[in-house]
Amino acid sequence: MGLYPFHRVDTISPARRSVVGMKVLQVTAVLVALLSGLITPSAAADPGQPVSYDVGVRRDVPVTMSDGTVLRADLYFPTELGTDTAAPGPFPVLLTQSPYGKWQEVEKLPNLVFSRQDYFVQRGYIEVVADVRGQGASEGEFGFWSPIQAQDGADLVNWAATLPNSTGTVGTYGSSYLGMNQLFTAAAVGRNSPLKAIAPSVAAHDLLRDAATMGGLWHLPTMATYMTGTPALSVINPLANAGWDGLRGSTVDVPAALRRTTEHLWNARKTTPPLVGQLLTGTGDTAYDGPLWSAMRPGDQLRQIVDNGVPALMFGGWNDVFQRGALLNYAGLQNAAAGRPVHAPMVAGQPVTGRYQLVYGSGNHANAAGPVDVRRMHLDWFDRWLKNRHNGVDDTRNPLRANVYGTDEWINTDRYPFTSEDPTRLYLSGDHRLTPAPGEHGADHLIYNPVNVGCGRNLDQWTLGAVRLPGDLWLGSELTKHLDVCSRDDRITQAGSLTYTTEPLPEDRLLAGPMSATLQATATTTNTAFVVNIQDIAPDGTSRPLTEGGLDGRSRVLNPDRTWRAANGAVTMPYRDMTAASEQPVVPGELTEYVVEIFPTLARIPAGHRIRVTVGTADFPMILPNATQLKDLAGGRYALSWGSYVDLPLMRY
Repeated sequence: MGLYPFHRVDTISPARRSVVGMKVLQVTAVLVALLSGLITPSAAADPGQPVSYDVGVRRDVPVTMSDGTVLRADLYFPTELGTDTAAPGPFPVLLTQSPYGKWQEVEKLPNLVFSRQDYFVQRGYIEVVADVRGQGASEGEFGFWSPIQAQDGADLVNWAATLPNSTGTVGTYGSSYLGMNQLFTAAAVGRNSPLKAIAPSVAAHDLLRDAATMGGLWHLPTMATYMTGTPALSVINPLANAGWDGLRGSTVDVPAALRRTTEHLWNARKTTPPLVGQLLTGTGDTAYDGPLWSAMRPGDQLRQIVDNGVPALMFGGWNDVFQRGALLNYAGLQNAAAGRPVHAPMVAGQPVTGRYQLVYGSGNHANAAGPVDVRRMHLDWFDRWLKNRHNGVDDTRNPLRANVYGTDEWINTDRYPFTSEDPTRLYLSGDHRLTPAPGEHGADHLIYNPVNVGCGRNLDQWTLGAVRLPGDLWLGSELTKHLDVCSRDDRITQAGSLTYTTEPLPEDRLLAGPMSATLQATATTTNTAFVVNIQDIAPDGTSRPLTEGGLDGRSRVLNPDRTWRAANGAVTMPYRDMTAASEQPVVPGELTEYVVEIFPTLARIPAGHRIRVTVGTADFPMILPNATQLKDLAGGRYALSWGSYVDLPLMRY
């Protein structure tokens, strides 16, 4: 059948908990730092190892970077139980680098592996939590993943390795921004570095293609909020850090905090308005791939990470904003370790290594792995590489563990994409049918509208789970269930779109991996917008959303060297350069082909259910056109030809 090794494992079903304090912090993250990944709720962690130490702290420790800029870090260290006396050690060091404020007491939240974990210190690690340059208590100018931050990461690693009572070995962990800068740091440290392991969670591969856009259609609310909220934090956090330190009994340098607030405000006023203005208008370099976005592409660093000998344990989720990215990071690291092209799909028979692993749940950016003991997994990983405990964590032939979407079932496998079989081609046909063979000639008509009834998994995904907050915070899981009804039945979102549905499936199928839709259409405008959703239709008509893709028509030209194809030539993952030079206006009235990337999933579709493909022009309010796009899209009327098709990776299950 051409399937890669694919093993089901026992279900994981520890009780989920609703933690009010955790959700309050999540509200803050959504409103102020939308991609911060501050919340990772989980089932109660099995401590595995007993608590051996208490925790001591030194705050605002200065660390001088290579260029003379001084960053500030909080240092947490093991103390003898019941005392303030530093334990004799020595101990390995764990480092996190945050743009969101090192002062935040996130370790109080259950199993939150974002930064600052007493859990690790209590089990024999020193913790360093640093503000990145230009943020919080640190000096310098902040820039989103600016190249100097990678060098700062390497400097921090080298500094941490020389701390008193350190073994000289260092690991890193953290989510989202803190996950991505681990990858940049691991590439910058060079060989034979003190950095012995990393554990990036919900980290992008290519932020432009993973999250900022979907095939050139912009997630403007998410990106505009993030690119204003993070600089805003740089202004707030110097005083917040000083105030928190003061409350904790530390000596506070108020004039220094005020000076940093002023410096960060000046930098934010200088850089943020032009950046966000270009996003909203679609003008300038920000609208295209270039220096800004290449700095946010850790996927280009994966070979160097492998060459530097740094192992990585990664986490992601099917509803994460980096839904495609974590899987591409896994494939890229395994390819690099095997001496293959980093950006190619993995192939049957290639060797894999337990040094690069991925745990992939069904959650969103705020809770990617779901009810998995993420903290314990981190501890085992760091014990293996920083304490040289041969605990078997890397002794696996299946380093990719993935949740079957929306279930308690997990599979262990080794490769991505999941299958080497050719995808199943299904055609958009008359009477809104989705058929295994093309039918008669004809077309269905669609009017461009940037607004639809936006709810369901897409809203949950692009708001980091905020749709669930009212119920989780105040009125319980039943309200959450009602508020999030579209994640279970999204029929209301299909109004104004075109739907195409198969006959009932004769047996279970697993929709597994990346996929595409090839649409052939004419338009009355010089640009088009297509949003494609895949749904599982139950016998009672319930429409469960599984995944989504989108394409801005001007961005339709494929880069053949980076596009993934199956053995039969079917496109499984389109790739576009997304530069000004690669844009191609749509010719009104001319039949044009659009290959839409649909983000990957791993979803069981039971026998008797049907598969639906929904083609629309909107995913409001998650996808919004910038001003340039709206001008070229407004008033568009499309004729979508029957004979357009989707290529779906449907495996027997």
